[in-house]
Amino acid sequence: MKGSRRLCAAAAALLICAGGVPAGAEKGGGEAAAPRTVEERKTGLCAAAQELGLTQVILRTASAEEGEIPSLEWFETRGLELGENSVRYPALREGILPAELTEKINERMLEDGEIREYVSRMSQLISGGRLEVSWRGCVMGPVFSFEISAEGALKTPRETHRRLSGNLDLRDGHEIAPEEIWTDPEEARGRIEQYLEENLAPELSAHLLNSSLVPLPERFRLTERGLILLYEIDQLSTLSDRAGDVLIPWNAVQDSLNRNGDGIPEALGLSLREAWTEETEEISEDQLQAIREAAAEGCFPGIPAKLGDPLQALTEEWHLLTDPDVYALGRFFSLEGAPFQQVFLMTDFLSEGWENSVVDGIRADSGSLYGLSIGGTKQEVWRRFLGEPDHTIEFDEEQAEAYRTVPGSRDYYEAGEHRLQLHADREGMLTSIILSE
Repeated sequence: MKGSRRLCAAAAALLICAGGVPAGAEKGGGEAAAPRTVEERKTGLCAAAQELGLTQVILRTASAEEGEIPSLEWFETRGLELGENSVRYPALREGILPAELTEKINERMLEDGEIREYVSRMSQLISGGRLEVSWRGCVMGPVFSFEISAEGALKTPRETHRRLSGNLDLRDGHEIAPEEIWTDPEEARGRIEQYLEENLAPELSAHLLNSSLVPLPERFRLTERGLILLYEIDQLSTLSDRAGDVLIPWNAVQDSLNRNGDGIPEALGLSLREAWTEETEEISEDQLQAIREAAAEGCFPGIPAKLGDPLQALTEEWHLLTDPDVYALGRFFSLEGAPFQQVFLMTDFLSEGWENSVVDGIRADSGSLYGLSIGGTKQEVWRRFLGEPDHTIEFDEEQAEAYRTVPGSRDYYEAGEHRLQLHADREGMLTSIILSE
């Protein structure tokens, strides 16, 4: 879906801008009050940037059409660079929302990401030491959820990695609390811990240096695919020595979501992800249309890859979780990071090298594609709503082993230039959703 892909893609173009960082904070001093007007802010920040030898400040504004739906295009990347070090963070563009609300949201993002501290730290590393701060995020309805990734000599010369986050309601700028997401936060915590123990702990222990999934971390972010928990590196860390993160798919906790009126889950559009079960009598046309669009566009909401993407660029950004595995039609790639949890990128046999290979299939073994819920939707149910497949292939033990799946059957639905494949085990339960060329 073009909209979903645009909303949840990481910011592509860098705008080097010191806007929103108070003069004095850049130098590690006290936090002086920030000038309130654009011109005052521009004058003060340019002077501070020149004093530190930072790149020039660029300020951009944008205007929103009346009634425009929030999107990631409302946000820009601001930041500072000093030598090879950089601090980059999100900022709401000026001129879209009322000035007071814009200032409140931008200030909240600076605090959530500890941006002032990192800018101050960067100024201390002029004589040596690495620091790189970047961000990614998505917009779902009126909610902007973002993650700050900080890597290098964050507080001491010893290099490390941290993940921070913020979840903001763009209607009033407040930070979203767990009580707004769950009917009973304690019950939801128990359900999440159970999911981690039963579904992720055995798998992750082989790919992590530290693998303590509980206690649950305080930091999280919201995505179209699920809730992402962000851990400190001394509790959970990857083999590439980065702070760990894990995904809790929405379909795993849907019974715990706060469904009251115009609450956050409803604002996030999670009603579109209600699992189709044997008790489901009817579904919305919006769900069907969303599935059709995702298949036609060749992407899953919440997975930052699409059919046709260069494989090398994805592995450089996200890092390999394991060595590529061979299957009947080529190779499977598993990448680090919660968005790729229990997701496999499919490509050719790499006979001509990685630089020429692209993603020709995406397989998800957890989560959902709107009403299609892995572990929750049966073949007879999806056929009732999607119709009979264009064709079906039976998988015996030998063929299942060749395709790295379980014995059962696979339904194929044509979607323009792409295919939606739904794999069921021998009991008819959905085990994998695959988008392919």
